[in-house]
Amino acid sequence: MRLVLLREIPEDEDLRRRWNALVERMDQPQIFFTYEWALAVQCAYRETLHPLLFLAYDDAGALCGVAALATNASGDDISFLTATTGDYCDFLSLTELRTAFVDAVFRELSRKQTVDRIILANLPSDSITGSAIRQAARQQHYRCFARTAYVCAQISLGSLQRTSGEKPALPRQKMLRRSLHAMGRDGPVSLDHARSWEAVAPVLNQFILTHVARFLVSQRVSNLARPERRRFLAELARLLSASRCIVLTRMMSGERAIAWNYGFQFRGTWFWYQPTFDNDLEKYAPGFCLLAKIIEEAAENPGLKVVDLGLGAEEYKERFANQTRETMHLTLQTSTLGHLRAILRYRVASIVKAAPKVEAAMRYVRERVRSLTVRLRQQGVAKTLGWLTKRLGERLWGQTEVFFYESGNSVPPDASELRLRPLDLNQLACAAIEHVEDDETLKYLLRSAQRLSSKDSEGFALVDGAGRFLHFAWTTGFHGFFLSELNSKVTSPSPDSLILFDCWTPAAARGRGYYGRAIELIADLQNARGRKSWIFSAAANTSSVRGIEKAGFHRRYSLARQNVLWWQRVRGSVPASMTAVAEVSAHV
Repeated sequence: MRLVLLREIPEDEDLRRRWNALVERMDQPQIFFTYEWALAVQCAYRETLHPLLFLAYDDAGALCGVAALATNASGDDISFLTATTGDYCDFLSLTELRTAFVDAVFRELSRKQTVDRIILANLPSDSITGSAIRQAARQQHYRCFARTAYVCAQISLGSLQRTSGEKPALPRQKMLRRSLHAMGRDGPVSLDHARSWEAVAPVLNQFILTHVARFLVSQRVSNLARPERRRFLAELARLLSASRCIVLTRMMSGERAIAWNYGFQFRGTWFWYQPTFDNDLEKYAPGFCLLAKIIEEAAENPGLKVVDLGLGAEEYKERFANQTRETMHLTLQTSTLGHLRAILRYRVASIVKAAPKVEAAMRYVRERVRSLTVRLRQQGVAKTLGWLTKRLGERLWGQTEVFFYESGNSVPPDASELRLRPLDLNQLACAAIEHVEDDETLKYLLRSAQRLSSKDSEGFALVDGAGRFLHFAWTTGFHGFFLSELNSKVTSPSPDSLILFDCWTPAAARGRGYYGRAIELIADLQNARGRKSWIFSAAANTSSVRGIEKAGFHRRYSLARQNVLWWQRVRGSVPASMTAVAEVSAHV
């Protein structure tokens, strides 16, 4: 066996043909093992993953082994090249050559590449590669820690129970019929499959936007917000369209797409890879309905044997599954201390995960530590200590004064291309994609997505001529508004008044006056609707005060909160022409 190491996957038709022929000869061929998948990963993730491609040739010069590995950006770790994108990863070779091939690769990594740590995720537990890796690790003096990674739910189509009409008996049939009927009022519900790049390309962006929006609603950031993931899906669809393995499925209600699955059909398996659905229809469980219709269609195709539901132990998958396939996560290290640390970290994480309250507390602590680390890196030790001291002092004893401003006259015409755009879920998804590298803005967008469901606030974005998001703000009824700076609700100074709140400028757009222009335009819009706009600012926030006053708002009154430990008192006065603001006392 002759081993060749390449540090880039060449675009070579002969290599593609021989690589995929080797995949076909595996005991369980997978789409994730193909040349096209590895090439798409290299194309999309070249900034963070650097390929280490091991090719093994026999005495006759035939390709007999492929190991698509990679180093991370720092070069510290070795992993499967496709670990972050593929449901299953493996060393490719004939069964009888697997042990010798794995040993040859590990010998190269240990002796010539001097690799200290190897992390191999998503290796199928039923693959003989696991035992081959353990054997090679002992011979090359690596300490191996193996644990279960995922239990992938699957549907064996041949094992499905059938109704009298020979259709598969699926769970929650009554709910499915009701939901499909409700979603089909505008037109019959049907499946549309895009299998070529020409068919996928026009609908891919809508799928991406819907996926990002759906994740925001569930208070998560979709991996599709990141440009490299979007490049990967586009490149993968382009490469796989030649073999028609790509299947971008849309569940349609008439002309409207209501649910999607970016999936594949390969060697008798239909992969449920990356699904999403229109959040407006969540009450009808469109994702559940889409999966049910895919299973029904797959069951009628004699060329399909399995629907693989992939990584993740979501409850809805368990309702359909009648078998599972387990994957392993292997960590191999030359360091004994690192080996013990990996085991301890996993044991602690398992204990914490078993106690949801403890897990939530740990997540909170981790987030606080991360925020403090970022502040230290950006501001230095001295400023960070000053900030901490100030925050502690305010908790023990302090006084906070808040100014309240009323909007002025109409906004004069502006020659700039800046304009307001109402915020909805799709707009928030676009903003998340645009500002995916800005963690604080992502937190703001998650908070905004949660607020959309309340229906008692209205959000706006200030955008430029190119549609870039420059500033965000919200309005709601003034009366009874809870002001966190005062830790109490406030009384409206006039009937039907609105208050502007939660204004935010992304880091890349700060210092250009977008805050002032946004609140000007919002106030002018509300004035045209017959509503008076107010805004507030902590007196100590001089930049905010300056922006508000420059935007033509007039200071009318102020309230001040005094607190000593857990006791507080809010005092303030208003002009005689306004509703009196009573002194508020509260124990918190």
